[in-house]
Amino acid sequence: MGDPALVGQLTGNFSPFRFMIKVGLALVAFAILVLGAANFQIPGAMENVKRKGVDVMLVLDVSKSMLARDIKPNRLEKAKQLLLRLTDKLDNDRIGLILFAGRAYMQMPLTTDHGAAKMYIQQASPDDVPTQGTVIGEALRMANAAFNSKERKYKSILLVSDGEDHDPEAQEIAKKLAQNGVMINTVGIGSPEGSPIVDPATGDLKKDAQGQTVLSKLNEPELQNLSNLTNGQYLRLDNVDDALITMTQQLEGAEKKSMSDSEFIDYKSYFQWFMAAALLLLLGEFFLAERRRQQRTRPSGVPVRVLMFVIAGLVTTLPAAAQNGNPEIRSGNRYYKKKQLDQSLQQYQSAVRKAPDNPAANYNLGNAQFRKNSFDDAARSYDASASHTTDKAMQEKARYNKGVAMIRQKKLQESIDAWKSALKLDASDVDARENLEKALMELKKQQQQQQQQQQQKKDQQKNKKEEKKDQQQQQEQQPKPQPSRLNKQQVEQLLKALQQKENDLQNKLNQNKIKAPNQPEKDW
Repeated sequence: MGDPALVGQLTGNFSPFRFMIKVGLALVAFAILVLGAANFQIPGAMENVKRKGVDVMLVLDVSKSMLARDIKPNRLEKAKQLLLRLTDKLDNDRIGLILFAGRAYMQMPLTTDHGAAKMYIQQASPDDVPTQGTVIGEALRMANAAFNSKERKYKSILLVSDGEDHDPEAQEIAKKLAQNGVMINTVGIGSPEGSPIVDPATGDLKKDAQGQTVLSKLNEPELQNLSNLTNGQYLRLDNVDDALITMTQQLEGAEKKSMSDSEFIDYKSYFQWFMAAALLLLLGEFFLAERRRQQRTRPSGVPVRVLMFVIAGLVTTLPAAAQNGNPEIRSGNRYYKKKQLDQSLQQYQSAVRKAPDNPAANYNLGNAQFRKNSFDDAARSYDASASHTTDKAMQEKARYNKGVAMIRQKKLQESIDAWKSALKLDASDVDARENLEKALMELKKQQQQQQQQQQQKKDQQKNKKEEKKDQQQQQEQQPKPQPSRLNKQQVEQLLKALQQKENDLQNKLNQNKIKAPNQPEKDW
């Protein structure tokens, strides 16, 4: 379009090669901008927090005697006030919780999650333990099993009870704990004069088998002996503030060990590198002329300026958009750190709905669900996290946490499988190995109990059959009333034979009888 001679003169210095380079730079820069807008991310490393502290097992008596009101509002509520405030003071220590009455139950293993510990302390009640009574020995044995058996220090038990112990083994168990380096600090709650117990089921005063009103008294000598045997300290809970100061000083004076704790995953974003590369390419395209070098005139550049204006707008807006690439996860992390679990749970669920195969979103969702006691949901989230990532460290953490969620529901086999998977990914995980060993021991114990129950049932059925058979034989052997054929001496011999058979049968039943496990006679 124009005079050929004039067009040839005007375009004589045009370089098709330079033009192609400029176009190539612009296209590559645009492609890199698209990649930057996608905001490529990788899961960051687990945040290891270094601490120095001790392992403290809180052992709380929730028997019905703790409902006595000689301390207002009652003994149990006063004990919970002490433990809740003490938990806030033990920032660098791992805490576990055992509730006991006629049986002991591991409510929470050793953990640095003090928020969960406070939640379980607040909910503690006599309803958590179906068998009533006060068996301190079993609770101490379970607390000792929660510690690292290879260590001979850094371990402490805080026992809060009225000391009305119906278990004679407590003293012997305390001596064994002292040999393992466990220090028992005891807190007595109640009054030596005693107080009646209000039965929560009926609202009436608790009565014993003879119909007399039960009077529950603080047994200070029992608690003092337990603490003295392990170089611990005993105090009577009259004032929570004074008791808190004494217990805190006692625990702070104990030798502490270094420990680490892994916190949840956050993202590392790399969009800024793409933005920087695109900016360099665009600058190169802008300053590269379409004319040959001997020409010093500036290029027309109008389309380039327009393109640079558009790209500059993208560069100023895309970083903000990239930062909001996963706003739900970052928002959920902030709520999680503030212990606002409902809000963090909503944010993580939103992130998972948008990206179901996001491993970090599923992992953090699992943590929030665990804190909300939704253990089955947490296990599914941990499975999703492990299945959607190739990071072995993250897979191992997800499998380990799933094991903890399963053991909280007493699903031993599922927890064993999860911890085995975690150890396959990281054989150096000491916590996973110890938890696996304890779970295997508990599973073996349950299997033995089931075998004993089955054997007991078989023996009972066998005894019934033999008893029935003996009764039939006795009936067959009993003489019919024929006074004319039996004299007095023959009748006496027959009676002696029957008596001997009855004695033999009774001895046999006594030999086959299986002794029931110890259970306190008193249910308070």
